[in-house]
Amino acid sequence: EENFNNNFGTTIEPKVDGRTPAQKRYGITAGLSEYGWETRHDRFDYKKEPNESNRFGWIVEIDPFAPESAPVKRTALGRFKHESAAWNFTADKRVVVYMGDDQANDYVYKFVSDKAYVEGNKASNQGLLDSGKLYVARFNDGNTKGDFMGTGEWLLLDKEANPVLKADPSFPDQASVLIHARMAADKLGATPMDR
Repeated sequence: EENFNNNFGTTIEPKVDGRTPAQKRYGITAGLSEYGWETRHDRFDYKKEPNESNRFGWIVEIDPFAPESAPVKRTALGRFKHESAAWNFTADKRVVVYMGDDQANDYVYKFVSDKAYVEGNKASNQGLLDSGKLYVARFNDGNTKGDFMGTGEWLLLDKEANPVLKADPSFPDQASVLIHARMAADKLGATPMDR
């Protein structure tokens, strides 16, 4: 969901900016929002419902071949302003999803499923986006700055496997890394993109 931050603000006069660091990082305004939804429903007022915005910013999968099915939120792909999600297979048929964050100076992400796609087995394939590894990109200059011959690397956004995140008390568990994927990417030194 891109631009979900525009849905959140507060009707309570902010004498002091009461936003959390995460709310600021995700672009939630200190006062009234662009759309003013907080004037109609408390769930969009970050001072009344401080965690509500954490429900937004996720990839939601809809099965076009089963219109009666419920959409599924794919939290393993991280929370940010998803601009796109382009997928492919690895050589061993695991699913790879490449995603961009629709915000200036934010990042490019990659998700790799733990399990492989099984041709013709819908039941097995339905949960492929529920578990896997989430990465963020860091691009490095080459030998000559500006020659466009740099290198890149994927940084693992995993609380237990990444020593930087493991040592950071602001991420007590993997759920906090996924909810605050931008902030975890900041800590790892990911490369900001122009959009």
